[in-house]
Amino acid sequence: TQSDCSSAHHPTIMYSKMVSLVAVLAFVGLASAFSPLTTQTPRLGNSQLAMAPKFDPSTQKWETTGEEDLEGAYGPIGSLIRAGPKPFLIRLLNQDQYEQAVLKYMATQKVGRMEAQGNMDAYFENPNDWAFQKNAERNGAYKYDYATANTSPKQLVLSMMWTGVVVWYFSHLIPYVASGDYMKGAQGATLF
Repeated sequence: TQSDCSSAHHPTIMYSKMVSLVAVLAFVGLASAFSPLTTQTPRLGNSQLAMAPKFDPSTQKWETTGEEDLEGAYGPIGSLIRAGPKPFLIRLLNQDQYEQAVLKYMATQKVGRMEAQGNMDAYFENPNDWAFQKNAERNGAYKYDYATANTSPKQLVLSMMWTGVVVWYFSHLIPYVASGDYMKGAQGATLF
């Protein structure tokens, strides 16, 4: 009968609608991973400015004035997540240069440690892009929040997926090239 035929196809139609809905939601979730963050870190208030790092002329170095200068700091892995391997390696191999850059930025721009670290990570990763963005901000463009760059859960998942693909690719490519199979043609003849 007519009702038996329509009820037999009903679960299939329901299943295909659910699969379509899940696919659309997954696409929207993945696409939103590429959208910029809109959060901004607060600037230091007037009472906190007295606690900003100070330059010591005798040592020619920037120095913290108290524990407040260290609040909001994140570790080297935070630099790796926010800006990649370059600032991460600078933090590990040249800690004094990194610390001086952060303290100077805190003092001159009157910002907290987290914002200064984010900006210095971006600077060490690509000074030209960082300077271009800062110039655009002075001319009224959107203020990019380097302190929280790439730290949303969606961005972390996306970064981990890309890292997995790159590691997988090179873990297969390197042994393939090292074995000499890369240089063989279709019939086993050497290409070069």
